[in-house]
Amino acid sequence: MMELDVKKHYPKDWMVLQNRVVECFRGMSLDEKRLFIMATPLARTTNISSGEPIYISTEEFAAACGLEISGAYTALSIARKKLFDRHFGYVRADKAKVDIRWVYKTAYSDAGAELYFTDEVLLLLREFDALNPYTKYKKEIVLRLRKDYSLDFYHLAKKHQTMGGFQISLDELFEQIELPESYKDLSNLRKRVIVPSLAEITAQTDIELSYENVKRGRTVVGFKFTVKAKEKPKPQGDGKMIDVGKGRGDTVEPFHKLTVAQLDSYCSQLAELPQIQKLAHTGEAMKPFIARIRSMLQDPEQQKKLMPHLKRLGFKAKAAKA
Repeated sequence: MMELDVKKHYPKDWMVLQNRVVECFRGMSLDEKRLFIMATPLARTTNISSGEPIYISTEEFAAACGLEISGAYTALSIARKKLFDRHFGYVRADKAKVDIRWVYKTAYSDAGAELYFTDEVLLLLREFDALNPYTKYKKEIVLRLRKDYSLDFYHLAKKHQTMGGFQISLDELFEQIELPESYKDLSNLRKRVIVPSLAEITAQTDIELSYENVKRGRTVVGFKFTVKAKEKPKPQGDGKMIDVGKGRGDTVEPFHKLTVAQLDSYCSQLAELPQIQKLAHTGEAMKPFIARIRSMLQDPEQQKKLMPHLKRLGFKAKAAKA
């Protein structure tokens, strides 16, 4: 078992990666990125070594990514097979560029997938301190993104958020994300990659991301991206929340952090309600459906939709402290 000197600790619902790891999602399909994001926090928060697997069940994969269980079998099988061929680069202390595979072995059955990381990769996934700066964000935020390249742009944005944004040349963009040649046509690149990815990120995550062209003369040579954190709803004296930017009388339901016991109880009860069962995907089994409801109850926006049903089941919010 390898000994680690881990300076920073984050729970498994966080995606954390050293900044010296470049091209982390290079060439990956959306499902590969999802599998990677689900697996690496488990590698970080457990004491496994290179000879031990990280296991992701098909039901977990389906629930976390909002997939039907029938489709998740194929998606997970293809994703773990492709991930076996993926590599990334990082810069050593002596400035040498190292290329390395993410995993050296995988296994799959209908029940789930096993991923085996090398000790070198495990160290990169676990060591975060002043000498090893890192990027972090909530796993649940990115797993619900649907566009092929939204995850790549979100990761780059969070990596540079403290600086207010970043600038990247066309060559760097194509190398880091491994875009196909068809996107050398800039109008195609903007229309099919940049604009839809940034729109989804701004609509679905905790940041707003915009861009502008960087030109040399009349020629576009790159892009400048601006990252802004969204303002959080502010608490009012009556315990309600008001969205920043809305009218003074426009209030929204506050987010309620449910206990594990409450989640266990209400998820199963909600899944039995005919109104909630309409949210189930075609062919979705009860266990992954309950797991998806659990995720919804832990998401501020999704919880609002379930709150009327939750209250009918007897949920009562705690009174705000004066």
